[in-house]
Amino acid sequence: MGNLEQKPPPVEATILRRRAEDQLSARVTEELPAAADEKSRWLTHELSVHQLELEMQNAELRRTRDSLESALERYSALYEFAPVGYLTLDRHGVILAINLQGAALLRIKRSDLVGQIFVHSVPLSGRTLFHSFLERVFATRKKVSCEVSLAPERDLPRYLQVEAAVDPSGECCNMAILDITDRRRTEEMLAGTLCRSEELNKYLDTRVQKAMADLLEKEKMLIVQDRHAVMGEMINNIAHQWRQPLDTLGLIIQKLPLFYGSEEFTRDFLENNTGRAMKLVSYLSRTIDDFRNFFRSDKETSAFGLNQIVEFTISLIEQSFLDQQIRIVCRLEDGLTVNGYPGEFSQVLMNILMNARDTLVQRQVPDGRITLCGFSEEGITVLNVTDNAGGIPEDIIDKIFDPYFSTKGPGQGGGIGLFMSKTIIEKNMGGRLTATNVQGGARLSIEVKNGE
Repeated sequence: MGNLEQKPPPVEATILRRRAEDQLSARVTEELPAAADEKSRWLTHELSVHQLELEMQNAELRRTRDSLESALERYSALYEFAPVGYLTLDRHGVILAINLQGAALLRIKRSDLVGQIFVHSVPLSGRTLFHSFLERVFATRKKVSCEVSLAPERDLPRYLQVEAAVDPSGECCNMAILDITDRRRTEEMLAGTLCRSEELNKYLDTRVQKAMADLLEKEKMLIVQDRHAVMGEMINNIAHQWRQPLDTLGLIIQKLPLFYGSEEFTRDFLENNTGRAMKLVSYLSRTIDDFRNFFRSDKETSAFGLNQIVEFTISLIEQSFLDQQIRIVCRLEDGLTVNGYPGEFSQVLMNILMNARDTLVQRQVPDGRITLCGFSEEGITVLNVTDNAGGIPEDIIDKIFDPYFSTKGPGQGGGIGLFMSKTIIEKNMGGRLTATNVQGGARLSIEVKNGE
């Protein structure tokens, strides 16, 4: 045997032998009989060391066993009292093991579940799904999850979240089940709430669109109402403009039969008087056209000359200003253009001018004057209308554009003129209409994009 090549002992065995020899050397060694030779002493020493090694190995094994038993108890407690259901199933879905929570979730005694097929706890409608799930678990050898429903409780369905994976042997799978009934019911309630919210949003959107349409319709009606409000003013101006031409036309008609048959009734006399009459008729016709154009509704925005629209608007109401000895002074740059609705712009300017006129008359301002100043600045056309009536009281200057706000007495104005003027300029034409006080009076400024 001495000639055989011996392998070196493992490291653990070497360490164990050293520990055994250390303990042996610490003990009091019994003296061997005198007859004992050196070989006997060596054998006795080896036996003692081997005995100590065995004792140390047994002690280590007992400690390991105690540790494993303690770990097993802890694992068993964790397994049994875990808040999640744990099961072990074979390939056919037979329950091999189940913890307390798993039995509680299935509402069946644990002793009655072991050996039973898990799918029997699933309603018929969900069994095909579970069979497919179990086949995927054993086929993929990866963690697979699904949701299954259980038998209804108090007419309410119950749901489980199931996760499973094959154990290393490949003959069974370990499965975890978690009750997600509350979550599913919350999701269903949330889905119902979202559905109702969408329906409510659609209903509110419809209401808002209808309200907006009604509001736009009312604004259109207010614009028409405001336009009708100035109609009486314009009719008075037209009547005033027509009175003198009609008187003149009447005199011409009366003159013709008086001079007929006399030497003065010549062809030149007849043609001259006929020409004068036709000019008067043309003048009256143009007045009607101006009146009709003012009340024409503009359908689309267009570029128009500011100078022309100011001149046109003043021509419609100028006589009423002259009757009150109020001067209108125009200081407009040449070639100013505005992009918008010329008819509505004229309506706004007429409202502003008539408000200024009424204030001048009400306050009995001598040498009443209204100045129109127009210019272009950074692509914006500005028209300032300034009077010398003393200005707007500070406590109401922020209210003059409010609907139905008026400083006039009952029956002298509905308070929608300036409100609709601001609506036309800012909403319909994308501009600005503001009011400020200046030295000696008030200034209303119209700012709109130019028409270039």
